[in-house]
Amino acid sequence: MKIALGTVQWGLDYGIANTHGIPSDEVLNSIFAQANKAGINLFDTAVQYGEAEKRVGQLTNLEHKIVTKIGNFSTNKSLNQQLDNSFKHLKRQNIYGCLFHDVDELINHTDLWRELLVYKKEGRINKIGFSLYEPQELLELLEAGLHPDIVQLPYSILDRKFEPYFDLLKSKEVEIHVRSVFLQGLFFKKGNSLPPKTKKLKPLIDYVNSLSTDYNISVLQICLGYVLQKQKIDHIVVGIDHINQLKEIIKLNKVLPSDLINQIEKIQLDDNTLLNPSTW
Repeated sequence: MKIALGTVQWGLDYGIANTHGIPSDEVLNSIFAQANKAGINLFDTAVQYGEAEKRVGQLTNLEHKIVTKIGNFSTNKSLNQQLDNSFKHLKRQNIYGCLFHDVDELINHTDLWRELLVYKKEGRINKIGFSLYEPQELLELLEAGLHPDIVQLPYSILDRKFEPYFDLLKSKEVEIHVRSVFLQGLFFKKGNSLPPKTKKLKPLIDYVNSLSTDYNISVLQICLGYVLQKQKIDHIVVGIDHINQLKEIIKLNKVLPSDLINQIEKIQLDDNTLLNPSTW
């Protein structure tokens, strides 16, 4: 199953289209049961996601794969302290993956990579890597000799800047996890309700909506179906705060017409900084 569940909404009131807030235990139990039924087996979390790690630890068992993220060591404890807390919260002696949240922090302190490698050698973490925003970050890390097992990066029908590096990553046997497929739900907001800093994206979002009308295919299916057909992508991390969202994702027809794919790939965006949620 390519779909993985992101858990930031489980610990923080997160997302520009999130109208439900942090889900209750009851809602989360129903989401988790539905995910299990669908065969979703990977959960993406982080130290910085409030109570998310604890909630993941309460719901998952040893059959589930967990990837967590660490960072902000100057104000948020050392690497060892963060990981000790993560293992405790997740109720695990070992986890599937651990990523660095802040690439600049890692580039400036490459000794942190060596510290994380110790956990991998001890068998406490199966795969290590980093979460990225820009291709230049990937190139800098590889040049510094930091070769990941997993990279997480933004990817969507509007944001394909990392695609030229997929072959390079696969040649190094790197797992590619992508996020921001729905741009935090931006694709589902009406043009007049877009956050001020995203108004320049309105023509492109309108165009995606016109494709949805022309092909009689939902915007959800266009956004997710396009990414699902990319064979080099291993996991698509989607944030869920209500069970209906997950049901929609599970039931959609994932095959898009080839001419629709061609229309998507003609989309051009001059300013990629508009797609970074941290700037919204």
